[in-house]
Amino acid sequence: MKKLNTKDLDAPLVPFLYILIGIIAIASAFTFHQQYNGYIWILIYGLLMIGMGAIFINTSINGKQKIWNHIIAKQKINPNSEVLDLGTGHGLVLLKFANHLSDDGHATGIDLWRNSDQSNNNIQNTQQIIKQNHLEHIVNIETANMIKLPFESNKYDYVVSGLAFHNIKPASARTNALKEATRVLSDNGTLIIVDTGHHKKEYLKELTNLGMAIIETKTYGISGWWTGPWMPTYSIIAKKNHV
Repeated sequence: MKKLNTKDLDAPLVPFLYILIGIIAIASAFTFHQQYNGYIWILIYGLLMIGMGAIFINTSINGKQKIWNHIIAKQKINPNSEVLDLGTGHGLVLLKFANHLSDDGHATGIDLWRNSDQSNNNIQNTQQIIKQNHLEHIVNIETANMIKLPFESNKYDYVVSGLAFHNIKPASARTNALKEATRVLSDNGTLIIVDTGHHKKEYLKELTNLGMAIIETKTYGISGWWTGPWMPTYSIIAKKNHV
């Protein structure tokens, strides 16, 4: 599969600003070290900012791939499955699932295609990535909103989402998106959410209220940190009408 590169960063402005502030702080520390005795703290601050920016980039480029590889390796994916990916972006999750499907399976991805969510995020770019991976015969992408999905109920064996739910605001809209995700999920289908931010308990509560059975939750280490341990990546796996 085509590996993501630095043009595919999540929230690309964030690590850039961290690193820029770090460079300015370090430059200031060296410039004013003779006039300011506390320059060492400015130097440390600058190094920390650069380090957090580097951690963010590593998670965006490498960490999230490792996380999804770990999740998918534990799934027994029927090659005839119907898969829906919410917040597709450059198709990382969509293509990982599609690689497990036969010609009788299908994977659909949706997004609003905003560059603030991911650099170079547009439908044409993702269509090109799908073609490069020779999966256009079983993969399609559309422009659609997670809070109102244009799909029939009980359609998909897997509904998956990678780092998209936290971009939905306010909380009531995230609730609608969870309701829509469970609506289009087939009986005994699997919902997999990988996200960051501080909404994990909110998701678990709403999914439980929707009658979903929580199969697994997991919080990941440094490979899932977005600047540091205060902003980790976590996963929620739930089943519809699990027996």
